[in-house]
Amino acid sequence: MNGVFSLLAGAALALTLVPASADEVDVSKYPQSQVRIVVTSAAGASADALTRTVARELGKIWGKDPIVENVAGSNGNIGLEQIAQGKPDGLSIVVGGDKVPLNAIFFGPELKSDLIKDLSTVTKAVSNPQILVVRPSLGVKNLDEYLKLAREKNGQLTVGTPSNGGAHHIGHELLGQLTGTKYTFIPYKGGAPAVTDLLGGHIDAVIITLAAVTEHVRAGRLVPIGVSTAKRSAALPDVPTFQEQGVKDFNIETWQGFFVSAKTPRPLVEKINRDFVAALNAPEVKSFLEGQGFAVVASSAEEGDATVRRDFENYSRVIKAANIKLD
Repeated sequence: MNGVFSLLAGAALALTLVPASADEVDVSKYPQSQVRIVVTSAAGASADALTRTVARELGKIWGKDPIVENVAGSNGNIGLEQIAQGKPDGLSIVVGGDKVPLNAIFFGPELKSDLIKDLSTVTKAVSNPQILVVRPSLGVKNLDEYLKLAREKNGQLTVGTPSNGGAHHIGHELLGQLTGTKYTFIPYKGGAPAVTDLLGGHIDAVIITLAAVTEHVRAGRLVPIGVSTAKRSAALPDVPTFQEQGVKDFNIETWQGFFVSAKTPRPLVEKINRDFVAALNAPEVKSFLEGQGFAVVASSAEEGDATVRRDFENYSRVIKAANIKLD
């Protein structure tokens, strides 16, 4: 009998851990109280601008404005973990993106949460293609010429990385792994100083967010070599992708999206997704974000989760092979 009671007790406990079913979640009433959206960076950063723009539109949809709260620190992990460990009621949301899989890789053992398992994507909101640009005096105009020079220099080409261990750094490491080329990486505290040194001829190349160098490319101050995503950018439609130029497995982007606790009932996640997609696609919001250099994606929750898994697997492989460590 004790065994039977133990089984019954275990079953009862398991039931308490299962998220509410669709019948128990009245999504039509969401949000029943004020929503809090956490930004894991300081006010004024791109994620902050994205969040506040979307939040204003969500206020129109919900009839009440969400609170936007900046919770910076620990490379964004403080804010991410607040939501990962928070109540699964959809009232606490965090803006993240490629930082989620990267932080899971670099900080995983130090965190109280498994960011991959404990967060669910509401939507992949926006993306930014990366672009490889070089100084004009380097004398190369396409990827074949760039790779040929890299092989001749045998690791002496200097590549600026806006952050050590970021998507830009990983992108160039991946290029090297896929093409058998080597580089000398110069880490910078942000994209602006890396571009400044490239314009000044102090380094040879940078892979960076396309929006950061679009005007320099148009003005001829920098030479574009390739776009990192599977499709060309509308901002620079004449610049071919790496895949078009023969590097078939190259696909790197920085992106931002919104996340909730993974225990949030699926019907509620889908309701929040519909609201975020509507806000992102509102004409004024989309126009503003595209003017800031974002590509509005407004994906389904499932597509967002798939992007997280893809980045985690791909970045883990590159980081391990290159033995990348954060400073």
